[in-house]
Amino acid sequence: MKAPKALFLEDMPAGPPTGTLLAKLDDLPDHGGKDLLFYDGKHRLQLIIQRMGEQVYVYENRCPHAGTPLNLFNDQFLDHSGTRLICRTHGALFEPHNGLCVLGPCKGMHLRPVHFELRDGAIFSA
Repeated sequence: MKAPKALFLEDMPAGPPTGTLLAKLDDLPDHGGKDLLFYDGKHRLQLIIQRMGEQVYVYENRCPHAGTPLNLFNDQFLDHSGTRLICRTHGALFEPHNGLCVLGPCKGMHLRPVHFELRDGAIFSA
């Protein structure tokens, strides 16, 4: 299955405008994640920011199988090996660099990527 097009957050209901600070790199430990929620009173938009060394990945926090957030609590998105994103609902595993599900009920499907910009040690919506 082909990867979905990346989201521009300002085009989404409840999405913040371009240039919104999403996180500072110093706030994300190596191999650390962050769960972000935007809410406009009617709509919710939940994001994953995952840092893996010098790489940063941003996805919509929505499993393509069940539509649930990947994390059940806190900012924990990696499996026990620390190499793949995991959906805590059904155990699906995703490659962090492209969002591809490699194991579980949504195998072959992708997380939806989000356009972002890294500058001045921070992650901004693009």
